This record gives sequence, C-alpha cells and structure tokens, in this order.
Amino acid sequence: MFSKIMKLSLKIIRTKKCAYFTGARWKRFISDIDTIDAHVGVATVGKTMPYRKHIGGTWHISVDNNYPRVDIRWWYETFDVGNPLKPTRISIALTYHNWDNLKRAIVRMAEEIPAMTAVSHCWQDSQIQQMLCNECTPYTDIMDTNLVKAAEAA
Repeated sequence: MFSKIMKLSLKIIRTKKCAYFTGARWKRFISDIDTIDAHVGVATVGKTMPYRKHIGGTWHISVDNNYPRVDIRWWYETFDVGNPLKPTRISIALTYHNWDNLKRAIVRMAEEIPAMTAVSHCWQDSQIQQMLCNECTPYTDIMDTNLVKAAEAA
C-alpha cells in the first residue's frame, strides 16, 4: 500500500532536470544500484558495455561509455520496426561523480526515513494483471492483453 501512495522526484537545481519515481519504481531503482555501479565501473575504464533497464512506467536507466553518465530517462513508444522505443528530453543525466553523491544520499535517506525500506515492488496475481499494470508493462498493446485473456479462459 505504501508504494502506491509514495511519489518521489529527483531534481538537479542548476539545470531543473527531473526524474519521477513511484514507490515501485523507486524500489526497482534501488535494487538495481549494484548492477548500475558495476556498469559504471566498466564504462570508466573505457569498455563498451551499454546497459539499459526498465525501472517502471516509461522510465529507464542507462549507462554507456559513449556518454559518461548514468541516465535516468523517460522513453516513449514508436511504431518503428527497428527501434520501437525512443528517449525524451525528460531525464537526469548524472556524471559518475554525481552518481556517487546520489548513492550516498540514498544511504542517508534510508537511515533518516526507515519507512522507505517498506516500499515494495509492483506485484500481480496473474499475467493479465501484470499486462494491465502501467508500471510493469507500459508498452503493452491491447490486442496482446485480449489474446492472453482468451488463452487464460480456454
């Protein structure tokens, strides 16, 4: 219940760039910090290992050594066959130094607000519920949902 009502935003004051988190999105982001950190470590030594992960809603986090940043960005769906998702300008692009600062702030926030650890991932009882959840599968086509409903009924 707590994850449904919690809303959190990160904002860079100087650039006014923002990233928005629901409780479930925040939990996915927090649980992926070690993986993101490993990709940052690889990118800092110049290895090419692009990384992008859906963290909820239409938000993705990515690390790529072509752009030495940890990018928390809102994406949108296109109907291009080769590239169905494209990034928007709504994002926060953190330098690796600022990424370390954010990690320290997250640890401090968890110490100051212990209730943050009670936030849970999205969960559903069936595949249909997951497909209808805008947080888990925001790009689901209604035809896909109808096919799964028909298969479950059979």
